[in-house]
Amino acid sequence: MMEQIYNAWIKRFEELEPHLNALDAATGDGDHGSTMVRGIRAAGADQATPVKAFRKAAGGASGSLFSLLIGALDKAEKGDAMLPDALAAAAERINQMGQAVAGDKTMLDALIPASLESNIDDALAAARSGCNNTIDMPARRGRAKYVEGAGVGHIDAGATSVVELLVIFAQFVSPENNVTNGDVLDPDSGTAKLTQPASSVSRESSE
Repeated sequence: MMEQIYNAWIKRFEELEPHLNALDAATGDGDHGSTMVRGIRAAGADQATPVKAFRKAAGGASGSLFSLLIGALDKAEKGDAMLPDALAAAAERINQMGQAVAGDKTMLDALIPASLESNIDDALAAARSGCNNTIDMPARRGRAKYVEGAGVGHIDAGATSVVELLVIFAQFVSPENNVTNGDVLDPDSGTAKLTQPASSVSRESSE
């Protein structure tokens, strides 16, 4: 099933690339979407070592940090770890590598809440809530902390990507969805189509 999930991630993140780049441009380099697409394409093409392929192709901090989340989801789908344990381990390692904590306006603000839930549907809901909360957070890590207002009023691109990875993962592994043919289901309608981006560029554009 992971091959189908990687293919769906590729499709989803290719669609989201300009959106994620725009989110990142408000607080960073403006290349987060492109970085994710590059990494996920490489992971999808290398089923033997997809996590390593993602890390190498994405490069930089995002490559290292998001490879931990992708690896956690890979382990959970294969039954090598329970989902909460896999997500918690990824969050702990990301904290160690980046020295970020909850409330710093990073991917951890979506990942940590997700790791506290016992099933994928609740984990996704918690991640969405955590991601949305980043709009009011001042950034304390990375380039975002140096921009005017420390990014307040903008949703974090990394937290958005956490949600989007979980959206696709949930659509394949949740018994509510039963995806078997590689199509991506819209969680609201159940029809085979891409969902809308999990966040908007700013407070103004999300209202």
